Amino acid sequence: MKIIFPLTFVCLTLFLVFSFSLTVVADESDFVPLLAPQPGISWVENSKPLNGWVKRGGEATFMVEGDSIVGKRGTGINTFLCSEKRYSNFILKFEVKYDAECNSGVQFRSDLQSKDGQEILAGYQCEILPENDTANIYDEHRRNRYLVPQTEELQTKINQAFKKNNWNEIVVQCVGPSIKTWLNGEKITDIVDLETNEGILGLQVHSGEQGQVRWRNIQIKELPPTPWILLYADKKLGNVETKPVGKWDIQEDGSLKGTTEQGQPKDGMFLSRESYKDFAVKVSFKMITGNSGLYFRAEEVDKPYWLKGFQCEIATGGAMGANAGLWEVQGRGWVAKRDDFVKKIYKTEEWNHIGTVAIGDHLTTFLNGWTVIDINDPKCAKEGKTGLQLHGGGNQGCLFRDYYIMPLDENAVELIKK
Repeated sequence: MKIIFPLTFVCLTLFLVFSFSLTVVADESDFVPLLAPQPGISWVENSKPLNGWVKRGGEATFMVEGDSIVGKRGTGINTFLCSEKRYSNFILKFEVKYDAECNSGVQFRSDLQSKDGQEILAGYQCEILPENDTANIYDEHRRNRYLVPQTEELQTKINQAFKKNNWNEIVVQCVGPSIKTWLNGEKITDIVDLETNEGILGLQVHSGEQGQVRWRNIQIKELPPTPWILLYADKKLGNVETKPVGKWDIQEDGSLKGTTEQGQPKDGMFLSRESYKDFAVKVSFKMITGNSGLYFRAEEVDKPYWLKGFQCEIATGGAMGANAGLWEVQGRGWVAKRDDFVKKIYKTEEWNHIGTVAIGDHLTTFLNGWTVIDINDPKCAKEGKTGLQLHGGGNQGCLFRDYYIMPLDENAVELIKK
């Protein structure tokens, strides 16, 4: 006898998915000056806004000198001159030069936090160093590491592009999950990442005994946002449906608990009604028992597993090393996985954060802030649904929360691929 546990909700949150057109024109008039120097301006007190900017953190000073904003090292922790305005998608351009060599950078998509009673800025940083790492991306006060490995090849490219004792032009481009940087016209980084999609900007003077750095011609071109769209979070349901197998219950903490019973041959499925072509998708999960998955670009089929296509694996027990691996259902099976690496970053009996970015043939998966799989797969499906799976064939249980998707239209994809 087959027992079906239907999903019942008092109300559903319906929404429209808007298409965002991203058009980049080469016309310089599209850029808006930021921190245009005005004689007499000095940011000398923390937490005192001036012309939309405010100094945070340590005791470095920021002053106007001619056409430049000059940051000079002071006492205390890292100091930042921060925008009060938040930015999501943009192209940021600026020139930078050292008077006295030091560690510096420009924060973006960042947020103010408090640590040990002091203000810090957490988020992405376009690194600025006299050599080796300028225009690489460092994750300040968060993952505390470079997001692009510091290989000898990369550092050689940076050193060849960097102009010592001269002005250097840096460009930072953010479109959805895509982040790119250029140093004097040389592309330095080209990554996708899911950590944050918006935040403030900040000019950094690193803590230390000495150093002085100056910026000029700081300009930004804002691009239309590519927001995360709700599928499930905090007891709120987006544009999804369930297949009539398994039981889905909303917990007191707002998470979604999915279970199937022993002897049930079919998968349970929490499935989007919409199909998506290019996108980022993410969900947080805590495994109870068994096997699950985050489907994407999947097609509905009349089979016990309901969908065929890619599954970003979710598993526990002896299979935990397969998490964030790519399994193609009713296809090639395992396309890519990294068992040994994943076992080091998987959190047993805790919340884990998994996600996928699919842009054309380029597929990237993430687990707990680390890139797991990054491949080009010409054989992959190019469009389909996303869903959360409860594997059939035995007792299965998993908790989910913060299930979101970020669709990317053709203009966004075109810009990302440049």
